Formats: sequence, structure tokens, C-alpha cells
Amino acid sequence: MLHIPVPPFDKASLLAVDLDNTLINRDAAFRSAAQAFLAEHCLPPESVEVIMDLDRSGHAPRPAVVAELAEHWEGAVSMETIAGFLRRGPAAHVALDEPVRRSLLAVRAAGVPCVIVTNGHTDQQEQKIRTAGLDRLVDGWVISESVGSRKPHPEIFHAAAATAGLPALDRTSTWVIGDAGHTDVRGAVDLGLHSVWVSGGRPWTETAFWPTHIAVGVVEAVAHVLGEHPRLIRDRVTDVVHRAEGRELEVYHADSGEFRRRLREKLRDEVTALLAAGPGAPGAAEQLAEVLEIVHALAADLGTSPDTLEALRRTTTEGWGAFDARTIWTGRYTSS
Repeated sequence: MLHIPVPPFDKASLLAVDLDNTLINRDAAFRSAAQAFLAEHCLPPESVEVIMDLDRSGHAPRPAVVAELAEHWEGAVSMETIAGFLRRGPAAHVALDEPVRRSLLAVRAAGVPCVIVTNGHTDQQEQKIRTAGLDRLVDGWVISESVGSRKPHPEIFHAAAATAGLPALDRTSTWVIGDAGHTDVRGAVDLGLHSVWVSGGRPWTETAFWPTHIAVGVVEAVAHVLGEHPRLIRDRVTDVVHRAEGRELEVYHADSGEFRRRLREKLRDEVTALLAAGPGAPGAAEQLAEVLEIVHALAADLGTSPDTLEALRRTTTEGWGAFDARTIWTGRYTSS
């Protein structure tokens, strides 16, 4: 175990977060849309791989993709039809993962303005935002077609600050989160903003500029931006984090006073997120189970017999065990 202090985090004044392949799995939704398009026009199902390769996660110029697909299908489908398919894109097929929803609730609970900043057509991107339910979780969005500026150009980030109701873009406390180095990270670097690159397990290969931080997914990225209170080591950690190549979880042992403070903070954050979600919200039962587990740990640490609270624990917590040490995961990594 490493015995190290936890550095303080300054509160972010703005979180500018990318949409496609950051908040939502755009590529998975686009694959579903492509498969539906192929079936509708009686085209070979295996063409889905050609579409995905040409699409380049939405970054390839649309006219070039239209021309390539028209040639690939040898005129079986008109260029106008293909262009219409690309224009509609994956908007009708997007979904929001529950951990991402909870992360955005945590951003709201922390009082940090959150604005989606995305390149693309206004109608398509707004449909994605609304279909995924993101319109109810963020403070607004800025779409390149609407503002006449695309990432990485600075104007779109200034527009995000205005959308959040801020008088100006604070370079010392604004964070950009996104999966595209050449748009999200480059835009942040050019403006002197902080950035988190959502790697999805990819290595960073750019040598001219670098993100402030690299996270496997948006949930980890948001936690870093919020300076999330170090989590208890027993918190569920995703398999992809466990498999993160060349990194180890950074942990240390806290004294009794700090451990109790961490528990209080985590309990407050979990209850705040649960109340913000509202009754009947997806994942509410899981959040409540986690709250009960924290209460159990706090009671045991304060000298209350765990048996007195065992009846209050939800069935879903039974396999999680007990907090038997004041061990904390900082939420960061060290190189192995």
C-alpha cells in the first residue's frame, strides 16, 4: 500500500463535455442505424463493416463517405438516399448508460455548470441529446452548426460559457472532456483549459500536445474533474479499469478521523444524487443500497454492532462484505 496525501482540487467553474463516444456510445448507435438501413434497402449485411470503416466515428467528411458508399454498392442506392441516411445518423438509436446518468447527477449536485459541446448538425445532435434524456441532466448544449464554429476553434468553447450563463470563460477552472484528441483536447490546449481525454483504452499517440488527464471512460473523467472525494477501496471498480495497462490503483490507509469524514462526504453525495434522481428513477434501488452500506460502515466504525443494522441492508448488498479497514482508493493511478 502507498501512504500518500491527497491533493486538494479547486472547484470547476464549467464542464464542457463532448457528446458522441463520450456521453453516449455513438458508434454502437450508428452501427444499429447502419444495420437497419442495409435491411431496409436489401443490401448485404456485411456492408456494415464498410460503413463503419468509412465513417471514422463520424469524423470523415460526409460527401466523401457518400461517394465511397455509392461506388461500393455500384449504384444500387442513390447518393441522395445515402446522404439522407448519414444525415439522420444514429440519433434514433442512442441510449444513456446508467453510470453516465449518475455522473451527471453528481455534477449537478456539486453545483458545476455542465454544457454539451459537440460538432455536427443541429437537428441530429439535438435529437441525440433528447433521445438519451441528456436535456434533463445538463445546463445546455452548443452545436457547431448553430454557432458557426467547430471544435477545436475557440469560439465554440466561449459559446459554452455563455450558454452556462457565465460572464467569460475561466481558463483556470474550465474543464473539457472528450474522446477526440484533435478536437476536444486540441481545443482545450489552444485556450489553456484543462482537459480529460476519454481514451476507451486507446493509447495517446499525439506528441505536439497532451491532455491534462487521461480517463478510460467519461464516468472516471467526471470524477477526476469534480476532485471526487477518494472512494472506499471496496467501491465497485469496472473491469476495464482493472485491466488498465501499466497502471495500479493508488491507495493509502487513513486515520480514524479522516476515514469518518470520507464516509460522511460519500454518504452526503450518494443521498444528494438519490434525491436529485427522484422517486422511481432507474438505478434508485442500487443507490439506496450503497447508502445503506455506507451507513453500516459508519456505524461499525463508531462502535455500533453491525448486527444492529444488518436487517436494514438491502439484499443486493449481502455479497459485498464488511468494511474491515480504513483503506481508501484515491481514484487516481500510479505507473507500475
